[in-house]
Amino acid sequence: MLQKRGRITRRKKKAAPPTEFENLKKRKEFSVFIVEDDQAIRASMKEALEEEKLVVHDYMTAMEFYRDYREVVPGVLILDIRLPGMTGIELQEKLATEDFPLPVVMISGHADVPMAVRAMKNGAFDFLCKPVRVDDMVQAVSRAYNFYYDIDVEMDDELDETEDSLNRLTTREREVLDHVVDGLSSREIAEELTVSTKTVEAHRARINDKMRADNVAHLIRMCFNFNAAEEA
Repeated sequence: MLQKRGRITRRKKKAAPPTEFENLKKRKEFSVFIVEDDQAIRASMKEALEEEKLVVHDYMTAMEFYRDYREVVPGVLILDIRLPGMTGIELQEKLATEDFPLPVVMISGHADVPMAVRAMKNGAFDFLCKPVRVDDMVQAVSRAYNFYYDIDVEMDDELDETEDSLNRLTTREREVLDHVVDGLSSREIAEELTVSTKTVEAHRARINDKMRADNVAHLIRMCFNFNAAEEA
């Protein structure tokens, strides 16, 4: 800190340079495909992403997207889990058998989080929790952009913070977290540990607090990234 005229001021950190995704002059071709049956939500998502100068294609059903996507275009598929007719999970599984080239980001309501986690374990790139926040959505698209174009992102600081947070968890909290990462619901975790669902929810609240997770999607992403780094 610097002292100036009797007052304490903090030295401002130099802003990080914009990433390739953030720099419109350097950004490569990248489109977003949204499959969401709620028209209002779909329209607001499309509008927010178009403000980020992204090309957005939106669909009401999984089958509409499946029939429309024929030519490979660099981008990301944002897919709601619950859709009329073919569900998001069913579409993801179908695309996985056809070597679909784009990363898939699932949209999950709170009750569908275990399903979204399992979808990630089966190849989905990421997931977003409803209600979807604009910042979270843009960050997910940015991560998908880096993944698609194989852009290395420095994660050492984030991994160190995750490790420090994990070390603050109790043994029981680590057990609960492991089950969350495995895609179990609070009820299923309660059955595994022979405790009440209320007790599991209390553990999960403390885990989120200690891990400084914005939401369950953020928590899962931290754990997936940390486990991947440990296995590398």
